[in-house]
Amino acid sequence: MSWSSLPSLEANGASTSSNDPTARYPTMQRLNSGVGPSNIPIPPVAPNYVDITEVFAKEAQKIKPGELAMLETFELVNAINALEIMDLKMDTGLLDILSHDEEFDTKANRTAREVLGVMDELLAMEMSWHTGGALSQTVFTCLYIEQALNNFNGNISSANFGNDSNVVPTPSDEDIESLFVHVVLREFVVGIIKSCDLSRRRLQCNEILEDEDIVTQTYSADLMQFVPGTKICAGLAAASIKMQQLKPEIERQHTDGQEKTDLLSCVEGFIARLELRILMIKALDSADDAPEQQLQFLAGARDWIQRVVSTNSLAQPLPAAFSIAIQGRLECGMPPRPKVEMSFGAAIATLERLINGTIDVLRIHDYGSIGDITAYFEEFGMRRPAELPYVRCQLFKRFLVHRKILGKFSVRDAVISDITDLCCPSPALFAMDDAHPCRQTLDLFLSRAEACFESLFSIMCHNRSRLRQRLCSAILDWDSLQVDSEHLESRVEMLEFSPLLPTVTGGEEGLRALPLSSWVYFRKLQIMTWIVFMGFELDIYRLDEWPLMLWYGDYILGAMDSHLERIETILEITVATQPDSTASSGRTRKAKKNKGATMTTTTAPAPGVPPPSQESLIRTRTWMAQLRSQTAAYKELCHGYMCFMAALVLAGCVRSLTTSPSDPSRNEYTSPELWYRLRLKPFSTIGVPEIPSFETYQRLSNLRDWQIDSLLDNAQLSVNSARNIADAGSKLKSEQQVNIKLVQESSAKYMRRCLTRSCVGMNVAISVLRQMKLQPHSFGEENKLKLSVLHDNFHPFFPVLSVSM
Repeated sequence: MSWSSLPSLEANGASTSSNDPTARYPTMQRLNSGVGPSNIPIPPVAPNYVDITEVFAKEAQKIKPGELAMLETFELVNAINALEIMDLKMDTGLLDILSHDEEFDTKANRTAREVLGVMDELLAMEMSWHTGGALSQTVFTCLYIEQALNNFNGNISSANFGNDSNVVPTPSDEDIESLFVHVVLREFVVGIIKSCDLSRRRLQCNEILEDEDIVTQTYSADLMQFVPGTKICAGLAAASIKMQQLKPEIERQHTDGQEKTDLLSCVEGFIARLELRILMIKALDSADDAPEQQLQFLAGARDWIQRVVSTNSLAQPLPAAFSIAIQGRLECGMPPRPKVEMSFGAAIATLERLINGTIDVLRIHDYGSIGDITAYFEEFGMRRPAELPYVRCQLFKRFLVHRKILGKFSVRDAVISDITDLCCPSPALFAMDDAHPCRQTLDLFLSRAEACFESLFSIMCHNRSRLRQRLCSAILDWDSLQVDSEHLESRVEMLEFSPLLPTVTGGEEGLRALPLSSWVYFRKLQIMTWIVFMGFELDIYRLDEWPLMLWYGDYILGAMDSHLERIETILEITVATQPDSTASSGRTRKAKKNKGATMTTTTAPAPGVPPPSQESLIRTRTWMAQLRSQTAAYKELCHGYMCFMAALVLAGCVRSLTTSPSDPSRNEYTSPELWYRLRLKPFSTIGVPEIPSFETYQRLSNLRDWQIDSLLDNAQLSVNSARNIADAGSKLKSEQQVNIKLVQESSAKYMRRCLTRSCVGMNVAISVLRQMKLQPHSFGEENKLKLSVLHDNFHPFFPVLSVSM
C-alpha cells in the first residue's frame, strides 16, 4: 500500500498528529459518514506498493507499553476474538510450523503390533469424543485419519494414506505388513470416520447441547456423509475375509513358533476389530429402523468385545501417528487444545456403556402403560454413571416419532392415560360429546397439557445440571396449567364428572375428585421435589444452606403426601360405592380416619356417568400405595437430615441463615431474608404450594428450646423409620407393583440399596456426632469439626455428611 506519508500515532489511540486522520482519504470520509456498504474506514488501494516497515516501526516506538493505537470503530469484541500471533498457547498455525508430522510416513509399512496399537488408540479416541472431547482433540489427532480425509474426493477408494501425489503402494500377499496398513488399517480408519458421522447426525437434536454434552463440530471436514454405510461395511468385511485367507500364508512364511503365534493372534485381533466395527456401523445406521434389527446388531457387537480385549496385550503404541499439530491445519478458530486421552480399559467400559445403554433404551417398545414409560424416564435420569449423550438422544428419538409416542399413539392419549392411572376418573370425562358446553375448553386444556407433558419427557433426556435448570422453567408452565384445570373444573357443567363425595361426619362439605387439577398438581409437586433435591446431588447448596433447603424439601414432601392422601381417600370412597365392589361388603363403608374424622360413604355415583372400571381402580390404588411409600421414605429421611443439620447449627459447626453474617462488613451486601428469597427464587411465582414467609421459617427453625441430644434422637428415629419403609418396599413382589415393567429390576434394587445406604450413612454420622458430646456454641467460635459431603454409592438426593475432628 502506497502512503505518501504515515501520520504519527498518538497515545490515545484514536487520533494522530493530523486533526482529521480521514482528511487525506475521501473514501474514508465517505465511509465514516455512513455512505456506502460499510462504516469501517478502509484506505484506498494504490497501484504501487511502498515498504513502510521502517516508518511504522519508528512510529510504533512512540506508543508506551499498555497503550493502543486503533481506529474509532475498534471495539472490545475485536480484541476478544483476536489471536496472539507467534504464541504457542494462542496461535494454532504455529503448531503446524513447529511440528515434525511430515517426518511420519503414512504409506510406510508397519508391524502387526503397531497397527493393532493404532486401531486400539483410535477406538479410545472415538470413546473420548463420545464423553465430551472435541474431534480436534480426539479422532482428528490421528495422522492416518487426516490423510484419508484429505485424499477423500467423494469416492470411497480415494480415502487412502497416499501423499500429495496420491501414490499408494499396491498391497500383496507377499508383503504382509503392507496389507496390515493399506487394507486393515485403511478400512478401519474409514469405519471410524463413518461411525463418527452416523453418531454425529443422531446427536444433532434439542436434547443434546453442543459443547456441553458433546462437540459435533467437524471443522469443515467431510465425514463421508453421502457414502452409504453398507458400502463401508462391505470394505470392512472384505478386509476381514482377507485376514482369514492370510492365515495359511503366515503359517507357511514363519517357522519361529512364538513369532508365528503372536502374528496369528494379531490377525485374530484385526478380525475381531473389523467385525466389531461392521456391527457398530450397522447398529448406528439402523437407529431409525425396527428395534429388533438394531438390537440384533448391538448384541452381536457386545459379543465381539471380549475378543478385542483378549488381544490388546499384543498392541504396541505408535505415538508418532498422533499429533495435536493437526489442529493448525483444521478450519478452527480456537486456540490449541491438548489431546484428550483415555486408557484402553476405560474406552472398552465406555463402549459397553454405549451398547448396553442403547439396548436398554430399545426396551421402551415393550411398555405396558404410559406409567411404565414415565417411571422409566425417571429412573433413566437418575442412573449413575449418567448415560452417554448418544444414549440419551436415542431414548427421545425412539420415544417421540413423528409427533407420536413410539410412533403408535398421540401425546394426548398419553396424557389421558396418565390422568387415568393416577386419578381414575369416569371414562365419560374424556368421551364427552362435541356438543357439550365444556368440550372446547377441555380440548384446549388437553392441548396445553400435551405440550407440558412432551416437554417433561424431553427435559428428562438432558444432563443432570441442565435438567434442573430446565425444570425450573417448566414448573411455571405446569403452574399455569393448574390454574386452567381449576378454572375448567369449577364450571357447573363439569360437576357431573366430579360428583360430591361422602361428607365428613360433623357437617363439613364433602370432597370432589377433580381429576384434572389433581393430576397437574401431582406432576407439579413431583417437579418441585426433583428441583429441591437435585440441588444436593449437584452440590449447588452450601452447607449453611442445607438446613433451609431440607426444611423446604420437607415442606414440599408434606404437601405431596397430603395430596396423595386426598387422592387415595377419594379412591377408597369410589371403590366402596361400586355396585360390584369386592373391597366392601355393603354400600356403607367406614374408611380410614382422615385427620381424626371418620368418613362414611352414603352416596352413589352421579346418574348417567359411568364409574371407572374395577381393573382401573385396583391399578390406581396399587400405584398410589407405591407413591405414598416412596414419599414417606423421602420425608422421613429428609426430616432426619434436617434434625441432624439443626444439631450442627446449634453446636456452632454450621452457620444459621436466620442470623446476620458474622462479618459486619457483609451486612450491606446481603441479609438472611434476601438469602432466603434468592435460594427459593425458582418457586417464587408458584401459586400453590405458596412459599412460606421468611418470618415463618425463622419461627419454625428457632432452636432456642432444643438440645443437641434431643435433635440427634429425633434424627435417628426418622432415619430408622425411612429405612424400615425402604426395606418394606424392597420386599414387594412384582405382581404387587405397577409401572415397573420397563424399570430394570437391577436398577430398582440399586436405587433402594442407595436409599438404604444413605440411611446407614446418616446413622453412622449421628453416632459419631453423639460421641463427640458437643455443646451449644455460636458460629465462629473455635471449631475443629470437619464436614465433607459423600456422594458415591449413596442415593443421589441424599448424600451423606462425613463428620471428623
